[in-house]
Amino acid sequence: MMATDGSALHLIQQQRRFLDATVLRRRPEPAWHTPHKILARDPAFLLRDFSRPGAVGRSRRFRDGRRLPVLVVPPEVNSSHIVDFGPGQSLVAAALAAGYPRVAAIDWRSAVAGVGGTGGRDIDDSLASILDCIDILGGRVHLIGLCQGGWESALVAACRPEVTASLTLVAAPIDFHAGDGALRHVVDAMPMAAYQSFVAAGGGVMRGEFIASGFDNLLPLERHGLKWLRVWRHLDDGRWMERFHQLEDWYRTPKDLPGPAYLRAVRDLFKDNRLVRGRFVALGQRVELDRIRCPLALVMGTRDHITPPAQTRALRDHVGSSAILETDIPAGHVGTFMGREALAEYWPGVFDWLRSA
Repeated sequence: MMATDGSALHLIQQQRRFLDATVLRRRPEPAWHTPHKILARDPAFLLRDFSRPGAVGRSRRFRDGRRLPVLVVPPEVNSSHIVDFGPGQSLVAAALAAGYPRVAAIDWRSAVAGVGGTGGRDIDDSLASILDCIDILGGRVHLIGLCQGGWESALVAACRPEVTASLTLVAAPIDFHAGDGALRHVVDAMPMAAYQSFVAAGGGVMRGEFIASGFDNLLPLERHGLKWLRVWRHLDDGRWMERFHQLEDWYRTPKDLPGPAYLRAVRDLFKDNRLVRGRFVALGQRVELDRIRCPLALVMGTRDHITPPAQTRALRDHVGSSAILETDIPAGHVGTFMGREALAEYWPGVFDWLRSA
């Protein structure tokens, strides 16, 4: 009986530790790890500058592409600090280590619904914000776009080719109908009215909680079952739990998207695939991808269930660039730009190629 009572007590304690580590845990605010300063503040974004002291003066002495700034454009979904996630998991730190003295990143703010808020922004407003950041950095940059920030960067490079010294797209959909990703099938199955109802329920914005639930349902067994079994098994592994909480805190911190931009992306890109069909309009003009003629790097995750590599690789067939690098990383979606292996083993080669292209 005593052994049974002891086992029951241990189970109760284990259950309490599990709850404390999951549903009862309060998430800290997103944290950026590499020293930096704020170059610009806007209701929709911050421009964070990770440049080394004296970088502006030193960058003029470089004879290769490093003399120009690097601008990283994260997706507007989730916190932008994923580009500076932590030691060994920071794309901006990897760019600095590669010898670029000026590195900056856009930090997208959560959309605010209502009169005077940012919830009414459209895709053109995001592009205008990227162009504002480029102008602040001197008017021409090496542009690195991640996921949504990737197709936005491609639009900027096509509409304003003079501002991009090079373009790097990471896990970014261009041909939204290529490959066999789960997201494509979900979008095909759901009528546009359903997406409009989500935005209406959010008061004019697409709530971050809705977006996170949608991504969870792409991998229901993993996200609703196996993940929690792994947590239960690793409660005594402090290092594992620390890594789990760090990524979970990033993923579960809600971030709302502007309703008009979200709905237009669903309709014109995910459903109608207008970008590769030459029918997408941005910044007052029809987007012609063959106007992209700068060196182009395409970085893809072989295990990416959100953006299959074919969706990114398709851009090579539409651009006018003569120098194109394709890099396949054995990683999932975010692992392509924040995974330790990706940053240590693959990104140095990407940066070396960009300098010589």
